[in-house]
Amino acid sequence: MVAAFGVAVVTALTGPAPSSSAAPTGPTLPVEFDLARYQPVNPEQYRSLAYVDNGRGFLRVGRWMCQIGPGYRYVGCQGHPATAPAGDRGAAISGDQQGPWWVPPATTYRFGAPSGFRPPTLPVGSRVTLYGVTCTAPRADVVACRTGSRALIFTPGWHKFFFPSGDTAHSPNPAPHYLPPRLQYWNQLPASPVPPR
Repeated sequence: MVAAFGVAVVTALTGPAPSSSAAPTGPTLPVEFDLARYQPVNPEQYRSLAYVDNGRGFLRVGRWMCQIGPGYRYVGCQGHPATAPAGDRGAAISGDQQGPWWVPPATTYRFGAPSGFRPPTLPVGSRVTLYGVTCTAPRADVVACRTGSRALIFTPGWHKFFFPSGDTAHSPNPAPHYLPPRLQYWNQLPASPVPPR
């Protein structure tokens, strides 16, 4: 009887145990960036050797074409998820300092290799790392690319951007109801594991 009374008092003072369905308490690593899930590939097959391409890497995942470099932590992916603004051609991250930004049609930003280099397809379940950027192919027609504290995920139905807390140098994310529940709460990536080198 005394033990039961003690449990009742503790519950009354501390409240009920937290529900497992409560919102997360901090950023969690999206599966798209959990590199242990993805098989690394040789990055050299994705890098163009043509002088005019300036050492950039190029890859395809489904309908998406992404380019990496030539600077450290520069990446852009071409394509138009359903939640992208009308007319935009894709999104880009600049040196882990800005972005992801939507790339409007009337800009000098160019997607694709000037030389005509044909981007190899990154197989589903694989990842490639070049110039401090890692891109993964989580599922058919889904691509995810991460720099240090910035990242993007493109799917046919939605997009998700990640950026540092308090940052204003990026385009907005779609309304939460367009995103899967696991990606509605946070726009930041966790500090651990460390980002690609």
